[in-house]
Amino acid sequence: MILILHTQIGERLSGRDWELHLEKMPGAIRMRISRYSRWEDRQAGLFGKLLLAEGLRRCGYPAHLDNLVWDASGRPFLDGDLDLNISHSGDYAVCALGWAARLGVDIEKVRPIDVADFRTQMSQGQWEAIMTAENRIDTFFRFWTQKEAVTKADGRGIAIPLEGIVLDGGKAFLDAAAWDVREVVIADGYRCHLATDSRDPEIRIEGVSFHRAVR
Repeated sequence: MILILHTQIGERLSGRDWELHLEKMPGAIRMRISRYSRWEDRQAGLFGKLLLAEGLRRCGYPAHLDNLVWDASGRPFLDGDLDLNISHSGDYAVCALGWAARLGVDIEKVRPIDVADFRTQMSQGQWEAIMTAENRIDTFFRFWTQKEAVTKADGRGIAIPLEGIVLDGGKAFLDAAAWDVREVVIADGYRCHLATDSRDPEIRIEGVSFHRAVR
């Protein structure tokens, strides 16, 4: 089973609510969050970790992140057969948790960009699909979030040449590996995809709010 939790970043938390949420985090995570200069990024980072803690709680695990560590590529993980991934963009954060499966999730706000800047990240067929689409930017982000989800599931991140990821009917192929790719509907104006090596997994998608802190 794969659990996907999402939350809206929303308005800036009050000082009291911020501290109530932040005090639930271990020191290493507090330090990571403090590195962001913008409050929006700090709040998105905190909410992503709160989603992870809430996901652990809902699945019967201790809801603390004391054992959370990061690999050389910056990918967070916990000991055991649980895999996890976090993403945030614009006004939303998403966290995916899965058991006995490898997974990655990516969300992007569909926003004005020059798609030509990303030509080398797309295969010829993907680029032609973007250029002939009625909505080029939305089509670009539909492809982009699938590719990003695959790179995060694979674990090598930016070391992977994105143009080499083949997308075909809900599947993604990278080197010798095949990934199941699912669209995750979060909100209008956003594209989000999950990539996993689990075949036909049960997926639960649930929303959470952190705008009312509880001790």
